[in-house]
Amino acid sequence: DKYEMQTNVQLADQVDNGTKRQKSLQVQQKEIATTFQHYLILSFFACVPDRQRTFRELQLDKNFMRVDGESNGENTWVIRHSADDYKTGATYGERPPLPLLPSLTPAIDDFIERWRPCLLRNSDDTPPSSFLFHQPKTGNPLSANSMYQIVSRCCYKYKEKKTNPHLLRDMIVTHVRKNSDASEKELEALALYMGHSVQMQRDSYDRRTLE
Repeated sequence: DKYEMQTNVQLADQVDNGTKRQKSLQVQQKEIATTFQHYLILSFFACVPDRQRTFRELQLDKNFMRVDGESNGENTWVIRHSADDYKTGATYGERPPLPLLPSLTPAIDDFIERWRPCLLRNSDDTPPSSFLFHQPKTGNPLSANSMYQIVSRCCYKYKEKKTNPHLLRDMIVTHVRKNSDASEKELEALALYMGHSVQMQRDSYDRRTLE
């Protein structure tokens, strides 16, 4: 399964001044957690073509919640936004729920339970963080720059394409408007889902109108 993370991978020994030194268990765990975090961030962008702020500011049990599927049996993680949680909230108000793919649920559950703690600060005087994603070196929530770097570097590393979080939104809009038979109502629904107007969708996000 391409969505399953191989958390039992054996990491190579470090070579320092010609002497092999086995990485500590803590370092190994943090490296796996960091890679896992990158995987989830890119997966979230693929599911929900939203602004990077949305994913940086995800907080457990506040705007990121697990919904157990009582009718269809599919458990899903959902992003919920009030008007204060996103850029154009003053104009469009509370957003409809933004669900992630049910196929991602096992990976998200595993990350939260086993690997996210490896990225948190280990300090008795630091309150537990509710943020989903963190900077590996500091334990702080991701910044705008760190999210930008993760997306840009991962896309270039695996696809050799230069891109960034905002450009991913452009790609979705351009693809839908160019390669589908989407009706005006469906385009309006996509605009609402992405938190902007159809006019902005056409003028600012459709790459064909920007060239």
